[in-house]
Amino acid sequence: MLKGGIIIRKFKMIVAALVVSLLVTPSSSLAYTLAGAGEWDIIGSDEFTNQSEIFESGGGAFKICLSKKSKSGYYELYEEDPYNRDDVVYDNGVKGLYYKTAQSKDFDSKGCHVFKNINKYVDGTNNQAEFYLRKYSGGNSTVIAYD
Repeated sequence: MLKGGIIIRKFKMIVAALVVSLLVTPSSSLAYTLAGAGEWDIIGSDEFTNQSEIFESGGGAFKICLSKKSKSGYYELYEEDPYNRDDVVYDNGVKGLYYKTAQSKDFDSKGCHVFKNINKYVDGTNNQAEFYLRKYSGGNSTVIAYD
């Protein structure tokens, strides 16, 4: 019985040390760092089943990359609007993207797609566009957003 108590006590000490290290780590080290002018800044990532979290963009161009483990299927980018219906973001006149499906050229070899000329979606008092990705297939996908 004594041996089991020592193991439990050591386990509790390890968990407590982990919690303390997470609390002491400055939040700035957890944030994404910004790239220079003309470079893509990572603004966030999300693992999602149906709809990703919202990513804010200042306009110009917006890039998404799906992880290799993301599910194939149909994806749409939306601009969130709290007072009206959310807008589907069109890219070159097309409103949706196919990922890892036969004959699809919507994503590059790294699983990325760039939406260009998105300034018309910038709105609100924060002067930002609020984008989220929605998918219409089962399973989890992971998106990384760039501005």
